[in-house]
Amino acid sequence: MERYTLQQRIEIIKIHYKNGENKTKAFFGRREAPCRTAIQKLVEKFELLGQVSDVKNKTRARRSRTTENIAAVAQSVEENAGLSIPRRSLELGIPQTSLHRILHKDLGLKAYKVQLTQELKPADHQQRRVFADWEATSTSKIVASGARKTQELLLRSLSILNV
Repeated sequence: MERYTLQQRIEIIKIHYKNGENKTKAFFGRREAPCRTAIQKLVEKFELLGQVSDVKNKTRARRSRTTENIAAVAQSVEENAGLSIPRRSLELGIPQTSLHRILHKDLGLKAYKVQLTQELKPADHQQRRVFADWEATSTSKIVASGARKTQELLLRSLSILNV
């Protein structure tokens, strides 16, 4: 149903009760007149609620993102920051999606995955040094051999052109 102003809706109801639904075309014009189903819905609404204005939907009450839950999550994060969202959800009794919203929107925290790294031991330094030296020498050999091959190809192409 296209939106009509409050005055237009009142006129539709008046015309409907005075003359029937077919007379609205005379008031609105052929193209602007509401269709039969729109009139029926408006009349049903008027008879049911006693008004023709739009009824605002009630907003749902917050159940999970309450100040108590936000405080509990903040305290839980302070105590154990490395706890995953599913485990924290079970621990606090808050749904995972709500917990994620609290962490992200209310506390300004972002989820991340903790990645384990290998601990470096004193013996590792020597092995890394040996590998780095080997890599440097093998790379320089490859570059030198590549340069020699390039020179050889260049000389061959020049000798072909001179012949």
